[in-house]
Amino acid sequence: MSLDVAIGQDIRLAFNVPLLIQAIPNAEATNAGLRRLILERERRSAGLRISNAGGWHSEETLLDWPEPEVATLRGWIDSAVQRISRLPVRQNPEAVRLAYRAAAWANVNRSGNYNTPHVHAGIHWAVVYYVAVGEAEPGYPQNGQLELRDPRPAAVYGRLPGFMFGRAITIDPKPGLMVAFPAWLEHWVHPFHGSGERISIAANVEITRYEMPPSAR
Repeated sequence: MSLDVAIGQDIRLAFNVPLLIQAIPNAEATNAGLRRLILERERRSAGLRISNAGGWHSEETLLDWPEPEVATLRGWIDSAVQRISRLPVRQNPEAVRLAYRAAAWANVNRSGNYNTPHVHAGIHWAVVYYVAVGEAEPGYPQNGQLELRDPRPAAVYGRLPGFMFGRAITIDPKPGLMVAFPAWLEHWVHPFHGSGERISIAANVEITRYEMPPSAR
């Protein structure tokens, strides 16, 4: 089982880190409902302090909320987890027997708020979904962006034109955008400058069962 990918004669990609970036279609109504639910709960709770510098971090029980918008979100997260977890099995990936536990929380960042660099220890996949992004103020090139850092510590010493060795990947949030990546990958959120709220939902996913079909072993 390998994620090495052949890209040309005698050339393969190695040390791959899978990254899912998906725009969820027709998410506007669900996002409006999620935004309302999250802001209502923010008014009733002081929230947590974990990686957030300012802003609001809800309890990690969001997937248990009873509203229909959360049920829709659970389906979107499940689809992302199923797709990225089955990547190593090229033939008949649906034959993989997969089970997992997931916990999610809401983040509300306003102007000046950000999230410090961190990893999610003991977790397999990190998932982020953007509900709303507010109105960004011009003049801040990385305004509120999600940054994923190259996990190879020595890669920064071998920067080469045309390659991304040692460089971070930055993602500009948009409403309806879903991102999934290995939870051990160091990441952080640049300070948001602007008006309104930048609302995201983050989920920790722990794989509890992964059985491959005999043909993939």
